[in-house]
Amino acid sequence: MESTGIQRLFYIIWAIVKLNLYILVFTLAGAVVLGAGPAFQSANDILVESGMDYQKITFSGMWERFKSNFKRGNILFWIYAVVFFVLGYNLYLASQIKGLLWFVLSFVLAFAVILLMVIYLYVVQYETVYDISIGNLIKLAFISVFLNFGTFLKVLFGLASILVVTWFFKGLLLVATFSLFLVWSGYATKDIRQIVDGKLENDDTKAEKNL
Repeated sequence: MESTGIQRLFYIIWAIVKLNLYILVFTLAGAVVLGAGPAFQSANDILVESGMDYQKITFSGMWERFKSNFKRGNILFWIYAVVFFVLGYNLYLASQIKGLLWFVLSFVLAFAVILLMVIYLYVVQYETVYDISIGNLIKLAFISVFLNFGTFLKVLFGLASILVVTWFFKGLLLVATFSLFLVWSGYATKDIRQIVDGKLENDDTKAEKNL
């Protein structure tokens, strides 16, 4: 029993390391600016399909998904990257000015930046399972964030924990950080995504009956 548990732990660790390395390799393959979005999305596709089975996390599988995700992955990533940059830059400017109004504005902008990060993680999760337009995908992700504030806090707690640990052990950037983002966001948002999935299935059933 003990050896089986330890063996399972090592399999999970290796799956996380392997997935993180693939994210980095394919990010570099796209010269970073054209690789980060598709690589992150492709890694989530494999994670959802294969779970933590390291044997199913393969280079060829990642490559096929990278090619299919290249266009939409970049569009989604850069939509959020541009908005993130605008909000982040304005947050920086607001934080340089003293005064109650600017303090409140800085707080609002900081919350918007955090919210944007969580929405993007929802987008990545939904992009894997739903074949819908980019506009509807973003709307669905936005709505999902507000379905349960507890889930929102759970996602933030996990992301913050990963970032703090990475700050002290920067080598994790090479072997775990990015894949842990996907693992945690998938786990933390599971209940909300199941609710959304159930509602979408009910809507489809009603539409079929009306036809």
